[in-house]
Amino acid sequence: MLSDAFHKLSFEERQEQQDALHGVDDKIQEEAALIENSLKELDDHLNRTKRGSVYEKAETMNPAYAHARAFRLMFLRGNRYDAKAAANQMIRFFAQKEKIFGTEKLVKDISIADLDQDDLDFLKSGCLQLGGKDMSNRQIIIQFPGIRNFKMIQNELRARYFLTMIALESEEVQTRGAVAITYTVGEYRDSKEGGGYLENMRLAMSIPIYIAANLMCCDEYAEYLLASTVVKAMPVKLRARFRSHYGSHVECQYQLSTYGIHPGLIPLDPMTFALRLERHLNWFHSLLTASPKNSTISEQSDLLVRSETPDDVLFLGGTKSNNVGNLRLRSLVKVLTPSYSSAVNDKKRVIVDGMISDIHKSGGRFLKQVKGPQPWSELTVEETRKKIAQAFRNHRRRPNATQQKEAIGNPIADSPGPNDIVFGKTQKNRGRELLQHLIKD
Repeated sequence: MLSDAFHKLSFEERQEQQDALHGVDDKIQEEAALIENSLKELDDHLNRTKRGSVYEKAETMNPAYAHARAFRLMFLRGNRYDAKAAANQMIRFFAQKEKIFGTEKLVKDISIADLDQDDLDFLKSGCLQLGGKDMSNRQIIIQFPGIRNFKMIQNELRARYFLTMIALESEEVQTRGAVAITYTVGEYRDSKEGGGYLENMRLAMSIPIYIAANLMCCDEYAEYLLASTVVKAMPVKLRARFRSHYGSHVECQYQLSTYGIHPGLIPLDPMTFALRLERHLNWFHSLLTASPKNSTISEQSDLLVRSETPDDVLFLGGTKSNNVGNLRLRSLVKVLTPSYSSAVNDKKRVIVDGMISDIHKSGGRFLKQVKGPQPWSELTVEETRKKIAQAFRNHRRRPNATQQKEAIGNPIADSPGPNDIVFGKTQKNRGRELLQHLIKD
């Protein structure tokens, strides 16, 4: 299926898809002329094809929503500025949105308040999650079909729509794209045996997110055959960015690492491979608490105890942590020390804030260990800035201290003489007594 996709592409197109798959593609150069010409071309295509469509209905209901520049740019970016493809996707988008949310929500941004309890239950389950960032700093979206559980397929579709549109709030996701991982190894084999896949595929193809890499992990041949069927429905270029990995948990996670996805980014216990939901539940809980309409739902939810995740930076009261987040922070400190050391205070603040942003974008938090039933407390921004400033100071001191120890004093081969002044814990000698006498005088 992949060879067929490659044969339909030119050499340049094949190379472009390979670069995107491995995260070495060039960032879109959004020049003013490209944006304006593409927006005009998009509008022309829509005007020629919208008649009788749900898009036309949406345009009549609320022209400002359908014509919003940022909204249309999202579709152009998701289709790499192919205006015709973007126009076709916009028409599919409104058709799918009306189908799963109804006409009354056609021209509004969907918030968590628009999801019913069954939708929320699916979203909370962790079947579909926003992960951290891969080595190319692209958003990871991961799904575990083995825990698909819903009353109606609409619950899954509404949750998928909501989560993907949350990801698209980031302009970086719009321009760089995302990495999609379907993980069906062991107990995570699809619990619905493929039921609802076509509905999910139609919805996914209508949402303007550029899937730079589409990766599947499985350990059963039937799952691989199912994937082959689904992949055939994909556009040729997306099919060229699809890869399936067959094997155990360890084997599949190793294969993912060759695509820049560290095993720590897969929310599974490294020993038991049980699903770890702490990070996802914290995300879910934060959405509920931010929504006034859902405050009662939030109060009824289980009390969530914060737990560390691989992406977090952990402060353990003087003990060094080798958590993935800590390693990432130490790497940033090492790389940025020359710039930080030569910068004035305002510039130092910019560097530190950029580092904080990088950790947050990778899905990490800055946590300190505390006593009590909740073992972790999240640092304030000001506390985090102080911690990072201290990390820069510590990094500068370590090599300097070593050099000073090597440079100060000349080594002697024999023992100190009776007239030498000896510092440290030693018996008194004439030299030391003379020094003390001089100090007293």
